[in-house]
Amino acid sequence: PMKRTIGLYSHLDVQPAQREDGWRTDPFKLEEDEKGQMWGRGTTDDKGPALAWLWVIEIFQEMKVELPVNVVFCFESMEESGSEGLAQLIDKEASAFFADVDCWCISDFNWLG
Repeated sequence: PMKRTIGLYSHLDVQPAQREDGWRTDPFKLEEDEKGQMWGRGTTDDKGPALAWLWVIEIFQEMKVELPVNVVFCFESMEESGSEGLAQLIDKEASAFFADVDCWCISDFNWLG
């Protein structure tokens, strides 16, 4: 049987931040605290979720296990500016790069409402 294709969306940009905004560490340098928690701008919105998908693929490859689905990524870097150009990209690629996508997973907790 043919595998379904999952489209995965994440954004890689972040809002500006300074230590004076309340950060305990440099917001643009990933830091691990004494509890093992990671701190850095964009770790949950949205670089962490994007990286998690890549790690899943890496683990499947290391285990020499075929992914049960095909994967198509859409990573953008303009989400914090209103996703400038994203709608045009989707329209342009709907019948090309995104043509075989059966469903999308949006890795951005802000879109969950």
